[in-house]
Amino acid sequence: MFIKLFSIEWTRLTRRSLFWISLAVCAVFTWLGLENFYTLNQSQLLSGTLKMPGFSFDLANSLDQVFLVALPFLVIISAVMLGNDYSQRTNQHWLMRASRPTSLLAKFALLALFALLVNILTVLVGGATGWYYKTFIYQTFSLANVNWPAALAAPFYMTLTSLPYLALMLLITVATRSAFAGAAIGLGYTQFVELLMGGIFYGMHWTKWMPRSLYLSATYLLNSIGNRTVTWRPEYVLAPIPAFITAALYTLIFLAAALWLYRRQDLGG
Repeated sequence: MFIKLFSIEWTRLTRRSLFWISLAVCAVFTWLGLENFYTLNQSQLLSGTLKMPGFSFDLANSLDQVFLVALPFLVIISAVMLGNDYSQRTNQHWLMRASRPTSLLAKFALLALFALLVNILTVLVGGATGWYYKTFIYQTFSLANVNWPAALAAPFYMTLTSLPYLALMLLITVATRSAFAGAAIGLGYTQFVELLMGGIFYGMHWTKWMPRSLYLSATYLLNSIGNRTVTWRPEYVLAPIPAFITAALYTLIFLAAALWLYRRQDLGG
């Protein structure tokens, strides 16, 4: 039943214009970021004043930056996907055929897949943009410095750092029973509260446990795409592996809380 529910939710999601808009915005953002770099620095790159970055730069930099625009869409889509079930009472229909945990876990799995698709698309667009400029503008294209296993792994571990946000959004939406309230609270936290706390308490050790700091920790591992290892990082940033473990624990906690609350809600009437 899980697979069937997942398939139904996938069909519902892909029929929403928000799904395609999200992918398009992330793709354009990635393209513009690299396009601006290669255009604004053209004279320095041609003269050798600025060293031409390798192909790994295009892949890693794209994944490093896309979170800025991807997170708001992940928040909104999470709230809409579950919140609409409350407003349209479609959750009553699904629960006649599957348990509440199965229904909620199918939604979470789909959101995780969407986050992974965003990261994969980002790598493809970043790679294509870098290939174009290095081949047709600078004639310097080379794959010599790319660690392909690291490049293939990158979308997956970057997706892992976004899972706490997805689980938290399910918890908030279950608690509020509203797509609008869920999205408003989620955007308020991710785009204001978390940034404000990070700015006010910048450099303090406890901030390394914030979800956004876990994402920052993961970006240090992106250097491995170019066969580079970062030996230094700020004290308020966890090492990548502990950050991944922490992200997984946050996800389990938020998801368990959402399941507990969802199982106890009165969805009738």
